[in-house]
Amino acid sequence: MAVCCLAWYGSNAAGGKDDGGPARVSQTSQVKSGAMWGEEGSAEGQFKGPSGIAVDSAGKLYVADTNNDRIQIFNGRGRFIDSFGSTGKGNGNLGSPGDVAVDDEGNAYVVDSENFRVEKFDADGNYLTAWCPDGEIGTGFMRQPAGIALDAAGSVYVADAWQSLILKYDSSGNFITAWGDTLDENGGLFPFRPTYLAVDSAGNLFATDYYNNRVQKFDATGALIATWGTEGSGPGEFSYPAGIAVDPSDNVFVADTFNHRIQQFDNDGNFIAEWGTQGDDDGSFNLPFGVAANASGTIYVADTFNNRIQLFDFSDTPCMVTSIFGETDAYTQSMRDFRDRFLAQHAAGRRLINLYVRTSAMTEPLFEKSPLARKAGRIMLKSLTAVIDLVIP
Repeated sequence: MAVCCLAWYGSNAAGGKDDGGPARVSQTSQVKSGAMWGEEGSAEGQFKGPSGIAVDSAGKLYVADTNNDRIQIFNGRGRFIDSFGSTGKGNGNLGSPGDVAVDDEGNAYVVDSENFRVEKFDADGNYLTAWCPDGEIGTGFMRQPAGIALDAAGSVYVADAWQSLILKYDSSGNFITAWGDTLDENGGLFPFRPTYLAVDSAGNLFATDYYNNRVQKFDATGALIATWGTEGSGPGEFSYPAGIAVDPSDNVFVADTFNHRIQQFDNDGNFIAEWGTQGDDDGSFNLPFGVAANASGTIYVADTFNNRIQLFDFSDTPCMVTSIFGETDAYTQSMRDFRDRFLAQHAAGRRLINLYVRTSAMTEPLFEKSPLARKAGRIMLKSLTAVIDLVIP
């Protein structure tokens, strides 16, 4: 697995640019491709159009494997754990599940899109309940549920794209309220088309407005706080944004789907960073739909049309290992894992990184120009990682 160092870019305001164009924030602020898994198929760990994703309190990743009509569960680095769901309309069956959210008890709430409902499963994947309220628009009725999010109080928010509404329920499915721009009686245009949702630490709700190429921020009662974005491909601009996530620092990450990238904003919508381009290499995307963040700020992306999940880590330290050994060596990933688990988390490791930074002007030319030194380094690294794997689980 390659280690891919990608630069961050920034601007002074949401959706805006400096006079000289986007400016590099810092040469040491980097996002790195940490893992990637999946391919097209129906076996464990394979996908057909993965879309919404979520991380639980234990760090497990839940993936809405949409065209396989199931939810797959992985550990934080992509090892398959379990799955639940099967094609159908009965209890526990799924029809093109579009999104998933997980509460603190491990219960999973799944948007069962083709069956116009939300289903709730326990931590073992056992069916608990479902709700698909009948009634008039704005009374809890669902027509095209897309995204789902939970807040700390246990409220469940569902984005209904067809009704142009955000629906709010309690954890048992009892309807609380709704807000948005409803479909008019003539079936006219949709001025608001919520698709995916995320909640920050203060209980504010963020919604991607798919067809209007923007993000909207609401408080828990539905009052609009902020909106940002317009159509385009520049910083802070979107082309049909889908997935959205909030990290522990309340930064907002948006899957800018048709621009094949992820954009990062602060909580008020000011542009911070972007990464990705169209393709199937590490760090590239083909119509990414889902995005999620774990408790340490690692970002997961459902790279939908590549049928895979990509993981990205953030760091303020230089890409030491990539600089020395390149980006395609098999042992690079082992060393990177070692650094993540030990070097950057311990004082001695941080001193080693600092030593490398101070001496990099001498070491990099050596490894670049001497095949013998490069080979010796790889042999040393292979031996070192074998020992580390025994010492650090």
